[in-house]
Formats: sequence, C-alpha cells, structure tokens
Amino acid sequence: MTRPFLAGEAVWIELSTSDPAAAESFYSQLLGWEVRHERIGSSTYRMCSLGGRDVAGISDAGALHAGHRGWITYFAVDDIDGSTRRAVSLGAELLTPPRYLPAAGAGGAVIDPFGAVFGLYQGESRAGVEMLNAVGALCWNELDTGEPEASVAFYRELFGFGTDRRDSPSAQPYTVLTLGAVPVAGVLELDNDWPNLLPSQWIAYFNVASLDEALARVVDLGGTPSVGPVASPHGRLHLVRDPGGHTLCLIELEDGLRPDTLLHDPAVSA
Repeated sequence: MTRPFLAGEAVWIELSTSDPAAAESFYSQLLGWEVRHERIGSSTYRMCSLGGRDVAGISDAGALHAGHRGWITYFAVDDIDGSTRRAVSLGAELLTPPRYLPAAGAGGAVIDPFGAVFGLYQGESRAGVEMLNAVGALCWNELDTGEPEASVAFYRELFGFGTDRRDSPSAQPYTVLTLGAVPVAGVLELDNDWPNLLPSQWIAYFNVASLDEALARVVDLGGTPSVGPVASPHGRLHLVRDPGGHTLCLIELEDGLRPDTLLHDPAVSA
C-alpha cells in the first residue's frame, strides 16, 4: 500500500473458522501466505502475510466471534464505539463488541439487518492490509444479497458512500459503493441463478496468477469450485468454497479493482 485508508474503506479481511489450523494449511498452499501466530486473550490469531506484508487474518470462531464462521470484511472507522452504536441504531446486531487489539487498533463485528457479518476497525499501529491487488492478496470486497436496495441504503447511512450503478458480468444489477472517486466495494443482487450462496454475505476477492491452475489447486486441497468461471471487465473469476465451506472469489486480475494510490480528485482530498 502506498496510501492511507479512508474512513469507510474495506481495510482488513479475516476468516473466522472452527478449524484455524486446517484453514492455515489450505490458504498458505493456495495463495502462498506465510502465517505467524499471535495471542488475543486465550486464543491464537493467525496473521497471514506475503513477502512480509500482512494481507489477512484467521481466527477461531468460537473464541472470537461467538461461533460465526466465514470471511469477515472490516471497514475503517475513526470512532469504533460511535460507529458501532450507529450501526446498531440502523438495525444491525452486535456480534463482537469492540475490543483493543495489541499492536493493531480496536476492532469489533456486527450483523447487518439482512444477515451479513462485517467488521469495524479503528487502526492505530496497524492500519489494515499492507498490500492490495498483488497475486495472493485482496483485490475486492462484495456484498451478495437478496436485499440490494435496502442493503445499499444501510451502508450509505453508516459510511456515507456514494453509488455507481452497473450491470454485473451475469447481467444482474450491481452497485459500486464509492468514497469520492475511490471505489470501495460492490453490492450484487442475488437471484435463483446463484444457488450456492446465502443471501447477504460479504465475499473477499483474491488475485491469482492463473485461474485454471488455482481452481485445480482448490480441488487438490479439498475445496470446491461453485459458481464460474465468469468473464468480467477485470478478469476471469470463480467462486469457490474452502474445505471448511467458507466462500471466497478467485480472480485472474487484469487491472486493479481498488486503487492502491489515492486518486487525484477534489472529492477525495476535501
């Protein structure tokens, strides 16, 4: 990363799972992550990196997130306590109360009104992911939901997002959430053509050098390809499930979905 994050940007991703050791093995082999273990209370947090730069975390679902399993997208906030109260006032449910994370900042998680879990993070010594768009790293975050209009309204109220309406590669309505000129995340409207996903969940996209090779690797490691391949303006992509049943998206990225440098736009710098 060559810039600071804006409040409202997706800044961290974390897999909350009942089998962190198995997840560590799968993702380190699939995406080339190096993993170090850190202590959070009585549990172990697996910090995942590429070339010494942190790109994701793996946590014990029972110890940290009341048993919730799946990928969690965290958004940057300036005041985690105030943002958490704001989210709850808009209809969210508190999942993980805000807590201070040593050598990092403060984080917590909530469930939006339509069932999608997401996190709030007030970074201090650790701002968030230290790499975007590189092979093995996060390149996009997407909310897949059967309630797109109400979901967009919720996140706009919470984070002040702008919107840009488009069609997805599958011709389904798609909304890009923005901060000034910076694209932050997408919202995909689900229908019966996408049977393998539960409505309202945040999906993390990871860049891979070769989609075909990555899909073969997923199968070899015990995962399951689900939806795809899909041709998109940014590269071919495929939804998969890891051996624990957690959904993610692999994309052979041709150009960046999120900028790793701030766009020179008055609306961003104002």
